[in-house]
Amino acid sequence: MAGPSKDKLLNEIIALKSALYDSATTLPSYSSCFENLKQMTQNHFLGVVYLQIADLERIEAVVGFQRYEDMLRAAVSSMIQYNEKQCGGQLMLTQRGVFNDEYCLFVPYELLARDPLESLETIAGDILKALRTTMNGFVKQGLSLHAGHSLLHYNPFVRFERSVHHGIADAAGLAGKQEETDRVLHEMELRRILAQGRLKTLFHPIVQFDTLECVAYEALIRGPEGTPYQAPDRLFSFATQCGLGWDLDRLCKKTAIRSAAGKPKGTHLFINTLPSTLDDPVFLEDGAEKMLAEFGMKPEEVVWELTERHAIQDFEDFAFLMKRYTDKGYKIAIDDVGTGYSSIQTITHVRPVYLKVDITLVSRVHENLLKQELVSSLLSLANNIHAVLIAEGVETREDMETMKRLGVQFGQGFLFGFPAAEFPQRIKLP
Repeated sequence: MAGPSKDKLLNEIIALKSALYDSATTLPSYSSCFENLKQMTQNHFLGVVYLQIADLERIEAVVGFQRYEDMLRAAVSSMIQYNEKQCGGQLMLTQRGVFNDEYCLFVPYELLARDPLESLETIAGDILKALRTTMNGFVKQGLSLHAGHSLLHYNPFVRFERSVHHGIADAAGLAGKQEETDRVLHEMELRRILAQGRLKTLFHPIVQFDTLECVAYEALIRGPEGTPYQAPDRLFSFATQCGLGWDLDRLCKKTAIRSAAGKPKGTHLFINTLPSTLDDPVFLEDGAEKMLAEFGMKPEEVVWELTERHAIQDFEDFAFLMKRYTDKGYKIAIDDVGTGYSSIQTITHVRPVYLKVDITLVSRVHENLLKQELVSSLLSLANNIHAVLIAEGVETREDMETMKRLGVQFGQGFLFGFPAAEFPQRIKLP
């Protein structure tokens, strides 16, 4: 009787490996390491450190799986470096399961023998500190880290694998309590920020390329300076987690309008908004018009900029909602066109006056013929629906000149200055 073919065996080996090792981080699942872990106990005990990088799934949906995996690899690299430099490579780094954001680090008896609990707490705290330092560049996108630890006592009368499962569950439970504590603290601080109106608005000019005149300004919200809430992505991420997204969005709009009182006549004010909050009665009824009038503005000067990172669920209902705004004189812009949820369906239902080309298509466009073709296609679409195309993320003269050559007339980016409280009327290029 013939045995299994080589190809079949190879496929089985590949399938087994993919079930036991994460392809992004190359770390094994802890369930593939029981024999090594048993040896690390030296018939006494084993330390378990559990770490989770929270909210990565939401971030993956926004920035894509490549950026998501970059974050995972950065986290793992940090833990490996700590292990080698501080623990002589004696820790065992694993994942709780493949393709997730939960890590289990096992501390051998040798490192814990003198004072097990205190030693384990110190190692867990140091690992968390090292990981936070490494992930500092990503936290603006809403990342938070949770950690827990437990001491696993070796018992020859209990199946070892079951003891490991329980030890990890105990450590994860401690991390869950920390997460809940963090959520409560975030909610308390956010409620204080909302109650006290502790937001400020900066303005970023939108410039006509030929004249370098500022034709509009995008209102950008910042949280209290020097706090975790200063960056808008983190601010909104925390607010969403705490169920305060609607309240924050309303305050952002009010703050933007109030701060734009000195806007030059004849220019427009772009205000970011989530599609899910546009049915706010304060802005659907007369409240917004009264607020604008108080600060010397009219609805015709305001452009609601829809972020494309949040999908529109019902296009027919949303189109009806948008008509209520446009009937009052407001204009609509779609952000991040060319990525994410940008689609013909969105554009055809919303009928925007402005399409903002995402920075990924604008950056170094002078070096990339494919980007130039895509921009030309978007410009043709904009012309066909009588919309204005705005290039976001213009950072060099070369990118601006390429956009001009392609027919794009307006842009926004650091080439024209950084967001500020003032309203420049004409730009001087560096």
